[in-house]
Amino acid sequence: MRTGSTGKDRQRGFLWWLSGLAIVLVTAATAGLYIVQPPGGSVAADTTPEVSTSPQPPAPAPSPSAASPLTTPAPQPTFPPDQIDSQWPKNPPWDACPAPVWPGTPGTGTPGDGRRVLILGDSLTRDSQEPMTKYLAESGWTPTFRCWGSKRLDWGLDQIKRAKKLDQLPEYVIVALGTNDISWEQPATTERRVNTMLDRLGPDRQVLWVDLDIAYSTFSMERADWFNKMIRQVAKDRPNLRVVPWEKIARQENAARFDGIHYGTSGYRLRARELTQALDERARKLSPASPTPSPEIS
Repeated sequence: MRTGSTGKDRQRGFLWWLSGLAIVLVTAATAGLYIVQPPGGSVAADTTPEVSTSPQPPAPAPSPSAASPLTTPAPQPTFPPDQIDSQWPKNPPWDACPAPVWPGTPGTGTPGDGRRVLILGDSLTRDSQEPMTKYLAESGWTPTFRCWGSKRLDWGLDQIKRAKKLDQLPEYVIVALGTNDISWEQPATTERRVNTMLDRLGPDRQVLWVDLDIAYSTFSMERADWFNKMIRQVAKDRPNLRVVPWEKIARQENAARFDGIHYGTSGYRLRARELTQALDERARKLSPASPTPSPEIS
């Protein structure tokens, strides 16, 4: 009787174990888990996410316009070297400017925007070249100076011819000649040379002509007054010509002079600034995209 009872107990225990295992399997299946039997005999749940095996669409190709870290950088702009007029003396005399330079690198800034300007003049231009170069650079101009002390309009005509031969005659030209003509040339000759120069520059080129400020002698002052009236009369028939009223500016600002014609450092700095401003105003007036300028000097 003792042995039979033990066998039945074992049988009941085995049945209880089977029913517990069934409950665990059903619960695991309901939860969506996979039951694995590790080597040690214990049961563990594999919670690794299921990976879909259905076909996936191919990844889109990268856009041609998309920047790539391996893209070759765009080449930097290059400029030709500066060109120096070979016919100018290598060692200019004391009263001449250095050899004219046609810069290879344009200026930056506005309203010049890198455009070129030729400045043609005598000793007044020579002595104001340094500050004027600075002011022009600040306004974005690319200047070339052709200046020589005591020169007259016939020399200026030769410079226009030379610049044109070198293809160095830009859209904007500042002329500051006439001081040395009024005392040594007849008025008719001076007026004819003024018109010849303007004809050679052409109607499509913007010309700013600086009038004369003379306080040397009665004769010179009368001739300067005649010249200033003449150049304004000429400008009435030439829309591309503007007269810079340097005489009026110099008198109003009391520009210091030492011989009735030439100025000191402050006077040349004033002249350089006023000529640059006149050029800036002209450029703004001709450019629709520029801000509304102040009233133009006339």
